Amino acid sequence: MGKPMTYTANHKNLASYVGYDRPRRKAVVTGVDILRRVFGALLEAMRESRRRQTERDIANYVASRGGRMTDDLEREITRRLLTSDWSPHER
Repeated sequence: MGKPMTYTANHKNLASYVGYDRPRRKAVVTGVDILRRVFGALLEAMRESRRRQTERDIANYVASRGGRMTDDLEREITRRLLTSDWSPHER
């Protein structure tokens, strides 16, 4: 019995089967990268807008309670923020 024949394919052997088009792939990758950055910027803008709105809501809530930050008021704000039960118009 002889040794079994081994063979390893390389890119030259597979080129005719795969049809790899480097410029097209680069365009797709670039397009995906642009979409990722745009979507990331949009999400960041939404987060920042929500943060500013929450800060305004808290400031209005504190003002409606006399303008002094007390331990009880801080606990209530924290509870509402952590439980998503935030409604600054509640009395």
